[in-house]
Amino acid sequence: MIRRPSSKQIEAAARVLFEAGRHHHWWAPYRRTYDEMAATDPIGKEEFDGLVEQMLLAAAATGD
Repeated sequence: MIRRPSSKQIEAAARVLFEAGRHHHWWAPYRRTYDEMAATDPIGKEEFDGLVEQMLLAAAATGD
């Protein structure tokens, strides 16, 4: 059975992905930080964190 990542693990991974996306211009120019996005767009944060959680679960499911 795969354990779900904690909210701290999800947020830590989300910050890494968020900053990498900004650095590599994976999405439209976005000037806010992850924390600013979280404070001003709770639905966006929830969706972003949900995506990161799915990525962490998929990685855990590989068994490596």
